Amino acid sequence: MRVLFVVPNVPSFIRPRPFNFIRHLSEKHQVSVVCLATNDADDRFISELREHCQRLEVIRVTRWRSLANCLAALFTANSLRCAYFYSPRLRDSVKARVEANEVDLVHAEHVKSLAMVDDVLGKVPAVFDAVDCLSMFESRRRRVTTNPLVKLFSWMESKKLAHLEAKAGHRFNRLAISSAIDREAYPVPAAMREKIDVVRNGVDLEHFRFRQFQVQENLLVFCAKLDYFPNQDAALYFAGSVWPVLRARRPELQLEIVGSRPPRSVRRLHGKNNIRVIGSVPDVRPYLGRAWVALCPIRIRAGIQFKLLEAMALGVPVVTTRLCCPGLGVEPGKHLLAAGDSSEFVSAVELLLDNRRLREELIAAGRAYVEQEHDWTRLVAALSQSYQEAVADFSGSWPLEASRSQPRSLRT
Repeated sequence: MRVLFVVPNVPSFIRPRPFNFIRHLSEKHQVSVVCLATNDADDRFISELREHCQRLEVIRVTRWRSLANCLAALFTANSLRCAYFYSPRLRDSVKARVEANEVDLVHAEHVKSLAMVDDVLGKVPAVFDAVDCLSMFESRRRRVTTNPLVKLFSWMESKKLAHLEAKAGHRFNRLAISSAIDREAYPVPAAMREKIDVVRNGVDLEHFRFRQFQVQENLLVFCAKLDYFPNQDAALYFAGSVWPVLRARRPELQLEIVGSRPPRSVRRLHGKNNIRVIGSVPDVRPYLGRAWVALCPIRIRAGIQFKLLEAMALGVPVVTTRLCCPGLGVEPGKHLLAAGDSSEFVSAVELLLDNRRLREELIAAGRAYVEQEHDWTRLVAALSQSYQEAVADFSGSWPLEASRSQPRSLRT
């Protein structure tokens, strides 16, 4: 099958979902990719991505063009998140390839790509990988933030995103999403959820090998993309509400916050109270892999957190918020520890510092879990099944009853 991937960023190890889909699909299909590059940092990922593509087209969008797009969309029904990544050139490229009969199926990743594939929907089978339910994410962000301007922005975005998500539900032949919770929250009628397949996020089990690093006792690590609001909030929440209590009780503890493009609010933490803030790194494994405890203090969630999967794959025990558990198939207390508030977070971290037997049990169970549930090979097989259903739906040969009768063990 000739698959055209339309992605609003350059797929890479820091955007592992599209990158690993492309990498594994290319073993059996002819995969072409058209994507956007929004900053110079994307250049370092292009050569590796090209190895897995039959054809790769990277279209650059300047910051000024993106800001102009947002200004034009400010008082329209378009989401600013989507406007920022809009490229007429990418849209024209997709249209030209479909009209030249070079494509058997279009795979559009993320709501940001919807405008770029709008012209070809109905002309070729199409799968929309929503990744997360972003309207749900914005609703959750509004409940956490105290900034009135952020609350207003989040309310406006949630309404616009819900409209775009619902439109995609009607126009695409098949949809994929990363968790069952996001699937249930997706803003379409209940009957339409039959066309949404849960295809979870995965982890490269060879790259994130079990216990490949020497751990450092008393080191806590939070690894994340720090230019992403939920991760900024998580870092500031932990540093302000959990870390001072832990440090007062255990002065020997060290905290590292590792991730790309940390904002000023996070950078200010560096050097204070045994905290190190480490910006963009070429490989997160040496930082995450040597942690005694991996942290995931996320308070605003959609989808599945890669940082949890990567830590468990490396053999590092995890303490997270309860919010992150339902999207996974994990059992708190068996695969990881979960906390409902800052005092529970403190207790959970201290338990892993003191109870080595529990730590070893969590490490073994966590690795076994990701091997069973988040191996990319199995997840790509599930996505391939979605492709087959999209093609059959497009040709009118896929009755709803047949869809319901298919085994969904890998996709729910």
